[in-house]
Amino acid sequence: MLLMYVGVVGWSVPLGTILWRCNLVNPVAVGGIWRTLRKVSNHHSGGSGMSEPGALCSPVSFDLSSQPCIPVLTRDGQRQWRSLCEVFAAADSDVDIAISHPSPGAEVACYELLLAICHAAGYTPRSPQEWSKWIDQQRSFDKVVEWLTTGEGRGRFDLFDSERPFGQNALLTEALTDLGYGPVQLMLERAKNYSQFADHVHLYDLEPVSARDAFLAMIIQHCYGLGGRVMAEGVVKQVQHTLGYRRPITDGAVGRLGARVRILAIGDNLGRTLRLNLAIHESGGTLNATWDERERRPFKAGSAMERRTMDGPSDWHSVLGRSVLLRGIDGDPPTVDRVLLCAGETVAVESEGDSYAEFDAVYVKGRLLKASLDRALWRDAHAIYSASLAPQSGDGLFGLLGTELTRPVRLLAVGLAAVNRDVDGWVRDIFPFNPDRTSELRDAAEVGVQLAEDAAVALKDAGQEAFRCIYPACPDSKAQRDKLKARFDASDYLWARAGTSFHRLLDRVEAGHDTRSELSTHAQTLRGIASEALDERLRSLPPNGRGWQAKVRARDKLAKGLQARRFKEFGS
Repeated sequence: MLLMYVGVVGWSVPLGTILWRCNLVNPVAVGGIWRTLRKVSNHHSGGSGMSEPGALCSPVSFDLSSQPCIPVLTRDGQRQWRSLCEVFAAADSDVDIAISHPSPGAEVACYELLLAICHAAGYTPRSPQEWSKWIDQQRSFDKVVEWLTTGEGRGRFDLFDSERPFGQNALLTEALTDLGYGPVQLMLERAKNYSQFADHVHLYDLEPVSARDAFLAMIIQHCYGLGGRVMAEGVVKQVQHTLGYRRPITDGAVGRLGARVRILAIGDNLGRTLRLNLAIHESGGTLNATWDERERRPFKAGSAMERRTMDGPSDWHSVLGRSVLLRGIDGDPPTVDRVLLCAGETVAVESEGDSYAEFDAVYVKGRLLKASLDRALWRDAHAIYSASLAPQSGDGLFGLLGTELTRPVRLLAVGLAAVNRDVDGWVRDIFPFNPDRTSELRDAAEVGVQLAEDAAVALKDAGQEAFRCIYPACPDSKAQRDKLKARFDASDYLWARAGTSFHRLLDRVEAGHDTRSELSTHAQTLRGIASEALDERLRSLPPNGRGWQAKVRARDKLAKGLQARRFKEFGS
């Protein structure tokens, strides 16, 4: 029988991984080695499956209520890890001021979990007046801590519970050992669009990750998982045969935050931030702690479009966007070496009157604000401020901020930029909000972006002028023309640098400075950026008559463009 695993320091490493890391085989071939070894093992063991790392380990536990799992930023600028109970017990101590993690998605996912726990524990305001009162009086989180330690939440947050693993589907246990893969597939930033399933290279690396990192990756998947097939092609039929599930389990829906920007109001400490983002509801709803504690989609033929009706904000904040199971290895700290990731549940709001699913929704041209690496979030900041002035904002976040808030806050905006299910990266920005200056902030944001857009148009026109001068005989090929025109188009330079001036504009207006005066300063800054950007693009022109002529004409075109449109209102 072939040797399947090589023992290393008390645990086993798959032979395919060792060969890959030692460059003894082509990475793509590792998948073939793995499948061959698995078949040989099953043949010699009567089909019972291979021996796996951690299979003989003692029962492992990682209880989120008592183990450090939430990354926080302290007042002195240090990053610390807190358990769920510690987070709520110290939320108003002014020691922990915010969730902090290198991944913006992890920050949002942690806030989502904490809000879900608040609502599940009955810590839910029932009216705008109560919402405002809780914020002003710093209502204690003792009720939440009690719920976690002695109430219904006790014992529900163990990541490796054999029957009710938190955030997971224990029904996958039978298939985890034979059909699961390495934990890399759980990391959204590394798994990308799950296209690694084409050659499986990423999946055969079974190097364990810490339990808390696996936990964060899991809740990010629940919030932001991309749509499409989430299982290796060779595993689909095996899962269907082993579990009796049909095709819907292989096709994941887009996570509830995957196609929109999530906006959170950030206060001066963690407790205030949580209270600011509590949705108004009668009951709070039910926490989704584990898969089989309530009726969910059956994963049978024809069930792809089935929706489970949510019962409140806790349900919404904790939707299990993926059906997943982690295998833990006991240690200090505990780790995860194997993951089975499948499609999750699909949900619908209880009624149109329930606003918790769109509590922070911002619309641009009739569609939810979406993240894109091609368009910075600050370019749509006016839509965020407009939401707080809209009469229909009601009990949503922006309606409450505009009518019930008495102190300035910051607005954290986070989105996942993805094109054709391929992750481009996270988009994150922060905007000031002052309930007494909402109209001024909206006007400053709107005009500030319009000025930047006018400057970008002026730069494009100036680049076109240089192009016509340098290339009087225009190429016939459109692709070639576009490539040559792009050489002189400096608008991307402007967009990359205008954000700093825009944020300074908002900060000054929020602090009470005159809006028109600050817009004039912003316009002057944009003129300088545009001139610098054009000079940078023209630097490559030849030092001859045609080159000098192109520079003069392009600069003259830019100067005229920066005196027209909205720039006329804000001086020269």
